[in-house]
Amino acid sequence: MGHVRLSEHINAPIDQVWDLNASCERLPEWNVNVIEVKDCPGRLDQVGARVTTVVRVFGRRIEGSQETMKVEKPHSFELKLVGAGGAKATVNGTYAEAGAGTDVTIALDYELPMGMFAGVAEKLLGGSIERDLRHSMENFKALCESTVPARV
Repeated sequence: MGHVRLSEHINAPIDQVWDLNASCERLPEWNVNVIEVKDCPGRLDQVGARVTTVVRVFGRRIEGSQETMKVEKPHSFELKLVGAGGAKATVNGTYAEAGAGTDVTIALDYELPMGMFAGVAEKLLGGSIERDLRHSMENFKALCESTVPARV
């Protein structure tokens, strides 16, 4: 099983950061892996909320699912992700108010398919998983900060 943990400060209020993350139709705007969402309930910040995600892996479109397992609005959430071939992941996110901004921490625990070849898959893909998560977090930060209303 692989693990990635990243933290970032976002110069946007916690409620705005939470609302953007909870909007399933906006996932493709910042998540580098998600190219489309289907069966989108609108918001993902309710336990049991599910969305079908379409990702592109090695040039192929692959469907997976995401389900919200825990929510403590606006401070934490847990998601369960299931992908093709038995790939599984759990995402835990925490948000903390920090001045006028928000400190965000994302922890991703994942399990790749392929049985006895999972160790090889981890060595081949583990770095790209961390890189994609880091890039997605950078995109999310930029999107949150670009939508902060101007102060007069």
